[in-house]
Amino acid sequence: MERRCVLNSWSKEEVRAVIRYEWARGVSGTEIHNRLVEVYGPGVMSKQMVWRWCRTFNDGHQQVEDIPRAGQTRTATTDANVGKVDDMIRVNRRITIDEVAEELGISHMSELKTSPTTFFDTEKCQHDGCPDN
Repeated sequence: MERRCVLNSWSKEEVRAVIRYEWARGVSGTEIHNRLVEVYGPGVMSKQMVWRWCRTFNDGHQQVEDIPRAGQTRTATTDANVGKVDDMIRVNRRITIDEVAEELGISHMSELKTSPTTFFDTEKCQHDGCPDN
């Protein structure tokens, strides 16, 4: 009797490599998806995405890693900036995102609003005048 188990973790690249391998063997996108679900579980990848990767390989692309996308590289989340933001918040707990972005010279749309926990994960204020106490 054949023993099968569901793998609990995987990387995108691993799944794409399996798709590439099965595609090279001539297996259909639907069957590839069924096999992926059998081994990795139902949350592995949608059938439509498997079909998209099969089309990508049909078009001659062989890379399974993410292709770098055009656009501005995110460089605002640095240890130095996180420390500066922490200091700014400790001085003025009512500081706005716009004020922080202007002070640091970074785009608040790309960084501060998309990862506020990185910048604004501060401990509860310890002084008596704080409204949070």
